Amino acid sequence: MILNYNAIMKKLLITLFILTLSFAAIQNSTEASLISNRSYRAEQRQLNRQNIKDIKNLFEIHTKYANEHDLKGLRTLYADNYMNSDGFDKNAYFKSIESTWKDCNDLTYKTKILSININGDYASVNVEETASGTVFESIDSLPIAGEIHSKSQGIYHLTKINSKWYISAETAITDESSLLYGDARFMNIEIQAPSQVSSGDEYTATVKVDADKNTFIIGAIDRDPVTYPASVPKSELRAMNKDQILERVLRANSDNINEYAVASLAISKVEHGKDTNSYKIYMSGLACVMKRINVIPKNNFIKIEE
Repeated sequence: MILNYNAIMKKLLITLFILTLSFAAIQNSTEASLISNRSYRAEQRQLNRQNIKDIKNLFEIHTKYANEHDLKGLRTLYADNYMNSDGFDKNAYFKSIESTWKDCNDLTYKTKILSININGDYASVNVEETASGTVFESIDSLPIAGEIHSKSQGIYHLTKINSKWYISAETAITDESSLLYGDARFMNIEIQAPSQVSSGDEYTATVKVDADKNTFIIGAIDRDPVTYPASVPKSELRAMNKDQILERVLRANSDNINEYAVASLAISKVEHGKDTNSYKIYMSGLACVMKRINVIPKNNFIKIEE
């Protein structure tokens, strides 16, 4: 059989032409896809930068309103369906803020953003917050001044509604607060307790005070569930040992409510007279220190088969 050279060359050229067109189409499609992906990523980076800028601006305004004690302005930054990890909705939360500002009208706040995580129209902002202020009380008709100090860490959960970010929830991680009067303002008082316990489980709370040997302290440790209005824990006072340490074993509530370990201290000084056998004791300070404990509900739907 004699080969038709011309016919074969025609078929080969046509095949090469078709392959060339196909390769060019694939290449163009790939290049278009890469350009599209680069454009999309650039848009997302720009959007992410703008979101971060808007969120930082939100917290600047939040701190401004808080330091001005502008309750009305502060409310505008929160979504109507706001709920925090203690179960407080927007109304209950702002009622608690209002009562706090009535008791301490010079309370000031600082907020440090640790991280921002954005997922579409939702974001979580990890923050560290501090607050301080003064309170005035009367004991036996004598006016005394006290100091409030608080340091906490938590997560604000944000939702974007109509291109604007709102605070829709909060998760409290840690919180330590103190109310100090008199000499207690100049002492190192530390409360130790776990940050998290299971509902109904026991835990130990310990208070340590850095005081001189002429200081006599009596105190009590109790737990206080997070409710509104707040309750006042009542416990019997006990004398601290010579190491100025007070300890108590507590049982977390079984109502699935977060709580605080609260220590109340009455500080007295011993003053010796000229006669070595004479001395007088007088109260020199009061302190209330507390640490947040997140109570984890029991999960009755976990079953492990043997």
